[in-house]
Amino acid sequence: MAEEHDPGCLGPGEANRLLAGARWRRVVILGDGGTERRPERVDGYGRAPWYGRVADALREVEPGLACLNLLSGRVRRAADVRSRQLPEALAFGGDLAVLRLAGHELLRPAFDAGAFRTELVRIIAPLREHGCDVLLVDPFDLTGSAAARELDAELVRARQRAQTERSRTLAQLHGAVHVDPLGIPEAAPPAAPGVWSGTGLAPNGRGHAVLAAAVIRALAARLRPAPGPQPMDGPPDGGPRR
Repeated sequence: MAEEHDPGCLGPGEANRLLAGARWRRVVILGDGGTERRPERVDGYGRAPWYGRVADALREVEPGLACLNLLSGRVRRAADVRSRQLPEALAFGGDLAVLRLAGHELLRPAFDAGAFRTELVRIIAPLREHGCDVLLVDPFDLTGSAAARELDAELVRARQRAQTERSRTLAQLHGAVHVDPLGIPEAAPPAAPGVWSGTGLAPNGRGHAVLAAAVIRALAARLRPAPGPQPMDGPPDGGPRR
């Protein structure tokens, strides 16, 4: 299967159509890992990383876009994102933040769900208070990763499902957008390759293409919400709304 025919990826011209009218000018990418600049090759798929694909798509509609990428292989916990990346993200003055969770903490034997949730709030709330749109991006199915096989696949699956619900709730409470790769049926069509590299430690070329498509489609939903009741567009404490 080629990328342009993969329903989990963007088709030719799809990003431009989806992002028409977007006016984000300062985008910051932060999260716990995921710095691969040249993902593992998958036949028929490009090798650009997901964050580069997203920035390029946004620049097509807003050529003056500035993008600050704070992803670092040394950051493996939400607490590190908050302490090391958040101050720089706030100083950047962005109008869009993409917070990507790679799932490292869910694979720790002593994972503390309460502490993890608290750290996410301490990242998302200040960004929203500074008038920044936020996308909270959860991991792919971690049971397909090498680290999950070393822990326990069922335990990891239960943790991830619970964390996905927490992420969705947090996004709704703070007027953010939740991106759940687990909930994308097109991410795993029968004829398509998987999303993990051979080592099972990072997404491969297809994984990056699928992740970029999920983020861009979520941005499009932010621009043009579906009819009907919508989540509160702003933090519950009376902070700025967009």
